[in-house]
Amino acid sequence: MARKDPLSRAQEIEEQIKKLQEKQRKYIEQAQKEIGQYLMETWDIEDIEQAKLLIDEFKEEAKKYFDSAQNTEESNGQKTSDQ
Repeated sequence: MARKDPLSRAQEIEEQIKKLQEKQRKYIEQAQKEIGQYLMETWDIEDIEQAKLLIDEFKEEAKKYFDSAQNTEESNGQKTSDQ
């Protein structure tokens, strides 16, 4: 079996990267679609603009919640590693 030259291998890797990036993009789009659908079904929202208003309304509270949860996890991790 003949060895491929380095430039050919580099091009193959570049193509693989592009395929993986496309696959990643599709997974992200699917996740976003599922999250949006879940939110609209859970909150019984039919109008996209209404959903956007609710998200904007609760955005700061959500940030505070997740920041607080992250800080709690970090301090719990430090306590565990300090012991």
